Amino acid sequence: MFAERKTLRLLVAVLVGLTLLLAACKPTPTPTPPPPTQPPTEEPTEEATEAPTEEATEEAGKPLKVGLLTDQSGLLAIYGPMQERGFRLGLEYATDGTMEVAGRPIEVIVRDNGSDPEKAVADARELIEAEGVEILVGTVSSGATMAVQEVAAENEVILIVEPAAATDITGKNFNPYTFRTSRTNYQDAMVMGQGLLEMGDTFVQIAPDYAFGYGSACGFYAVVKAGGGTFPVNDTPEGCGAIFIPFDTTDFTPYLQQVLDADADVLIVTWAGAGFVPLFQQMQQLGIFDEMVVGTGIGDNQTLAAGYADAIGSTGIVVYHYTLPDNPVNDWLVQRHIEEYGTPPDLFTGGGMAAAIMLIEGVKRTNGDTSADALIQVYEDDFTFEGPNGTYIIRPYDHVALMPLYYVRLTNVTDPDFKFVELIREFAPEEAAPPCLLEGEYADRCP
Repeated sequence: MFAERKTLRLLVAVLVGLTLLLAACKPTPTPTPPPPTQPPTEEPTEEATEAPTEEATEEAGKPLKVGLLTDQSGLLAIYGPMQERGFRLGLEYATDGTMEVAGRPIEVIVRDNGSDPEKAVADARELIEAEGVEILVGTVSSGATMAVQEVAAENEVILIVEPAAATDITGKNFNPYTFRTSRTNYQDAMVMGQGLLEMGDTFVQIAPDYAFGYGSACGFYAVVKAGGGTFPVNDTPEGCGAIFIPFDTTDFTPYLQQVLDADADVLIVTWAGAGFVPLFQQMQQLGIFDEMVVGTGIGDNQTLAAGYADAIGSTGIVVYHYTLPDNPVNDWLVQRHIEEYGTPPDLFTGGGMAAAIMLIEGVKRTNGDTSADALIQVYEDDFTFEGPNGTYIIRPYDHVALMPLYYVRLTNVTDPDFKFVELIREFAPEEAAPPCLLEGEYADRCP
């Protein structure tokens, strides 16, 4: 019944995986950099020209220290350069190249936690208590990010989450000090749910055994079940229809055999980091692509080139690809990134830039006051801004970020300029708005 479907390789929802540091990758032919450009000049907003608060007056001229939590080591190390490059270029863009906001020079202090929650907590405490950091940004691992949320709340410091995607960050783990520019696992599932349900009736999932994997699997479970799909494995709200695999796994064979034994129409794959390529290689060796539709996220350029050669024609969600957004912010990012690094921006570069723009726009509107009270008031007051994907909307009640997301087809993995995808449909921010999932003391914030 699904003979034609077995030839498809659907790429759908979530992936936060990049495989090698871009700086350490084998050089790849890149586009000729265009002439240097400057950020578009914008008129001062009403908020930016209001009289300074007492706190802002006291801080005038004082360096604004920002703590950037990232991964420069470990299985997700490939994410770090994208996030950091995007963030630094975003600061340049949002400050018109001055690297100052409200009269305060910006200092970025970077810490590598290697996806270790304990290290991330220690780094966050050191940044706040020893370095005097006033705002935190990061981090790559959802598990590490959720640990850092508590530190931010204890110290009444704003945390802007990027690129961690776990739904729980702004769900059951929510606190008022956490905002995000990253999308959630649930948004990924909403974008791709309709396409998945058109490919089959029964589903099985594999996901890493930590917060990112849980959020992804349970997001898909909710969307697919609501659409009438079934899961022959772990079909409970706790199991989310998934086979959870230790994140440091290199031999996926026993788990993939469970996938084959499930005899499902569609396999949803959530993975991240360096293990993605061996996972796909072993899937191919076991003939999984011949037995069922495979859905997973459109990843970074290096991973696509290394592991997707047999998946040409697949469709799926991509969080950001430099060829897709059509707006002045992305145009500037692409041009400056090529000038600065010799390659186009990659999967999470746009998100890093968005986090920087959100930070700067918030501090502009408080006239330099970075206190949590001041920034929460700004960010919860119908806060929107223009970033690489287009318009970003921060929901005031749960701090979820809505932004355009892209449903694409993989056309090749050999283009020297990484032009690997073509757009099928752009989803507007509101089209992939997830439900409010706040719990406990914050549940009544949901509309």
